[in-house]
Amino acid sequence: MTSLPPSATAQVSPPAQGSGAGWYRREEAIMGTSIEVELQARDRTEAEVAIGAVMAEMHRIDATMSPHKCTSELSLLNAHAADNPITVSEDLFALLGRALEFSRLTGGAFDITFASAGRLYDYRAGTAPDDATLAQALPLIDWRHVVLDPSDRSVSFARQGVRIDLGGFAKGHAVDNSMAILRRLGIRHAMVAAGGDSHVMGSRGDRPWTVAIRDPRREGAVVAV
Repeated sequence: MTSLPPSATAQVSPPAQGSGAGWYRREEAIMGTSIEVELQARDRTEAEVAIGAVMAEMHRIDATMSPHKCTSELSLLNAHAADNPITVSEDLFALLGRALEFSRLTGGAFDITFASAGRLYDYRAGTAPDDATLAQALPLIDWRHVVLDPSDRSVSFARQGVRIDLGGFAKGHAVDNSMAILRRLGIRHAMVAAGGDSHVMGSRGDRPWTVAIRDPRREGAVVAV
């Protein structure tokens, strides 16, 4: 969830006929990706309230779960949970519980402790750890090193050097929360996307939503719908 420059399209885009009933769209850079919201509203005011609520939720989750913000709860866990149990918010505790359950179900194929070694890579700079450094980090990748105590909602790490990163799991959580917010606000037709995590409800006017996988080798083409 690396910070990106502010989006140039942060304002709500009104429908073609002005600020009345229709479809509204807004895009912002949050959680290290592009957050897109498109919805049908009665007027611009309703649209701004609804989209603003979604963006506020995205910012809240980013502030709580970003491994790149030193004040986030997740960063505090990475810094101190191997020394002492750390009490966290209900939201983060519940999400960690879900993540560990997926790790159990997949036999560790999904594992938020990948960051114990993943943090050693800098993909933008194209750098990687040497073999000796990586060999030291690999035993730290084990979801069972993360210990949750529901009695006081605390999290601890069983070994020094363990790091966690919720990555796309947190983005999916943010998208699901955002759709729940829109429903509470009375929105019935909408799309929320955070990078590759998307959720739609209702329809897109007189046609259903289409969710497809882009073909990485052909511009404008898809490989599956």
